[in-house]
Order: sequence, then C-alpha cells, then structure tokens
Amino acid sequence: MNVLVIDVGTSSMRGILFDKDARILKKIQFLYAPNYLNQIYVEQNVSDWSETLIKICTGMAETAIQDGHSIDALALTSQRSSVIPLSADMEPLSPAIMWQDKRTESLCHSLELYNNLFTEKAGSRINSVYSGVKMAWISRNQPELFQAAAKLAVIPDYLVWLMTSTLATDYTYGSRSLLMNIRNLEWDEDLLNLFHIPRSKLCQLVPPSTVVGYISDQFSKITGLLSGTPLLSAGGDQQCSALGQGVIDTGDTQITTGTGAYIISGCSRLPERYGSDIILGVGAIPGTYVLESSILACCSAFNWFHNTFYPDHDTDFEMMNREIMTASPTSGGITVLPYFQGRGTPDWNSRATASFHNITLSSSRGDMARSILESICYEIKSNLDCMSQYLPVPSAIVLSGGLTKCPALAPCLAEILNSTINQYNNPESTALGAWMSAAIAFGICSDWTEAFRKARFGDHVISSSPADINSYKKGYSLYQEIYSRLYPQT
Repeated sequence: MNVLVIDVGTSSMRGILFDKDARILKKIQFLYAPNYLNQIYVEQNVSDWSETLIKICTGMAETAIQDGHSIDALALTSQRSSVIPLSADMEPLSPAIMWQDKRTESLCHSLELYNNLFTEKAGSRINSVYSGVKMAWISRNQPELFQAAAKLAVIPDYLVWLMTSTLATDYTYGSRSLLMNIRNLEWDEDLLNLFHIPRSKLCQLVPPSTVVGYISDQFSKITGLLSGTPLLSAGGDQQCSALGQGVIDTGDTQITTGTGAYIISGCSRLPERYGSDIILGVGAIPGTYVLESSILACCSAFNWFHNTFYPDHDTDFEMMNREIMTASPTSGGITVLPYFQGRGTPDWNSRATASFHNITLSSSRGDMARSILESICYEIKSNLDCMSQYLPVPSAIVLSGGLTKCPALAPCLAEILNSTINQYNNPESTALGAWMSAAIAFGICSDWTEAFRKARFGDHVISSSPADINSYKKGYSLYQEIYSRLYPQT
C-alpha cells in the first residue's frame, strides 16, 4: 500500500510518496514564503497552497502512471495556526493571517486576566500565535469580513475541502486555537463566548489519524488522483514531527528547529498537573497529549543574520558555518537574546525584542553568528527546565529541522543541556510521522512502535554527547540575568 503524504510547511509544501515499508518512491517540493508587510502584519495568499497542492498531486499522479505505482491513500500534515476566512462556497475572502502575525497583541493584552481560564480549559495562556485570537481580531476589526465568512479555517481545513469537498479539523489543530476544551476535546462554549466566535463558523472536530474524506470527482479531474482515494488527517506538523522522531511514550522528547523551534514531550494521558509556562496540546497518536514549548525565531534568525552579514556568499551557509565552528564557545563573551518575533514560552513576552550584548571592537562576525546559535540553545534549556517540573528528564533528546545543517548545533546543545543529542540521518520526520499515522489507520502496522521501527529502519543515528559543560554555565547565567533585568515584570 502506497501513501502520499502532503506536508504543508511555512516555507514550502512537499508531497512524498511512501510504499508500505516507508521507503520514498517520489518526492515533489515547491517553495513559497509569507508576506512580511511590516513588523507586525504577516499574510500569505491562499493560492500559494491551493496551486501548490494541485501541482504536487498532479505530478504525483503522472509519476504513478509512468512508474507503475499506485496511490492508495493520502495523509495530510500542516502548519497549525494560520487563519483563512472562507465564503459560503468555500472561496477565500482575504489572504491568510499567518501564525507569525502579531496584530492581535493589544487584544491579547486585554484578555490576559483570563489566562488562568485559558490554561485550565485550553492548555495555554493567551498569545498572538493561536488561531482563535486571529479569528477574534477579524471579528473586532473587520466586521464585514467576519460576517461574510461562513467558516474561519486553518490551512489544513481548506486543503481537506479542496481535495474532498468535506470540512473537518482534527484535535491537534483545535488545541492550537484556544477555543477547544483540552479535556473533552470539543469547542468550548465559555471560550467561544469570550472570543465572540460562533460555533457555526468552525469546522467539525475529529481525532487525528482519522479519514476525513475521499478524493472528490472534481479534484480527481484536476489532478489525476483516483476519485474515492481516502484522505487521512495525520495531525499538526509539530505533532507529526515528534511522532516521526519516536515521541510515543511519556517523557520521550524531541526538538524541531525550523522557522521557529519547538520542543515536544509525549504524555500517554492528560497530565495531572501543568502550568502556564508550557503548552498542553493533543498528540498525533489518538488519546495522547504533548507538552510543548515554543521558540518563535530559530532558522528565521539565522537567515536574517546570514542575509545581512554574508551577502556575497552562496546560500548553503558554508562560510557562516565555518566561522561559527572556529569561534570560541560562549562567543568571546557576546550574549544574544533571540527574540526576533518576541518570546514564546515560558512567559509569552510579546514585548521582548532581539538584542546583542557585550560586543567589543575585538568581536568578529563569526562570534556574533555563534552567539545566535548559543542563544537558541539557551532558550531551549530554559524551556526544558520548565518542562522538567511535569515530566521525567529525558536521558536523550532527538534533534531535527533546518538548523541541524549547522554542524555546531548538536555539540553546542549537548553541552548546554548536559544531555546526549541524537539525530536521524533521514530528515523527513514530519512526513514519516504522517506515514506512521496512515500505517496504523490502514493496517500496515499493528502498533506505533512497529510503525516507528519500520519508518526508521536502517536509518543512521548521529549522537553528540556533552564534553565540557562548564564553559556554558556562566554564559547561561548571564543570559538569564540580562533577560530578567530588561524585562523584570514578565
């Protein structure tokens, strides 16, 4: 049985056709980018996703015919919190408000007094990232658009509609909205009323790993995929990435370093205790939960520094990586606060901005580049320290994402965390997690451990172990001190 995984990221969409043993038969990828209109507004044309989806599915259908492969099922995983207003006939009414968008900050500030309620019911304190806050902003600031919108959808909801003519969203996306009750997994009346969102404008909630529809005749005619092919909602991209990295049991932990960085630890059931310094969400495995920490700028910070300070070098970051490797640990005393998009967990400080400290005339470009890397690792440590209040400290952590292309990341993180860092050779953890969901749903594998072993069969593992942890202890203390002095009220 072959499964076509559609992986919708922030900077690209990929289609990967897997066989029953999780071997890649074909991969098609197209790049796109959000529009950063100013320091606050971030939008994207919805056609970026619809047109890219059609190109990927058409290309896959043509390849399947040429190579004699079948496409027996599809599995969808996507970025989670961007919002698209849709008309009654499911046409986009405006560009999507992206997850990075911060136009809702004043709204968030006005509702901070309800943070205990949000944490108790929805699993997190309020923040501009969540889809429900963006919907509420539309209601208050664009009432005509809000009135015209029959549905307020996230990206996977819209893509499910395009492919199947049905509307559904799974619990993993609901748990990134602040509108779903994290316990009964239903849209919560108290939260809906607080944000003034009618239930009728939201999609039906279903568990992850659910068949949400079947390829429609219309989509089949456009792309060549067989009408009636089942489409599975595998869950949000970070939950699928965690699954593809082996986060199955309580305490299993992985870090994804993408546009932002995410730390996810598994929970086999609803935790008895959790606080507002972490995010409680629904896991990709039905019936499970995840504890999540969010660092809003990761690769985006690296890209900014590279584009600004290495403008004459090619895009493979070779020069920047070489200078990072030759710079000394703790970057000659430079400390960076990496809040290029504000601070996420543990305190959701939207006022925080990025800043460099202790730069001298002897500071080099490489020192500054390494200090950004180290600051991301410090922020990861800060969040893992918070997470350790609720879950066992993991003996090893799995690392993935775009920043792993920097060879200094894993050794630096191992020393700062005083933990072993593992990296799988196959970087497609999100798509593999989606394949695992399909493997269980369609009977390819009998349990999640078997699915993971099959997905990672023969995959080489690279491990980095701590060597000299003392060099970073002072750097981490200074990092914490600078933050507390700049933002004493957070």
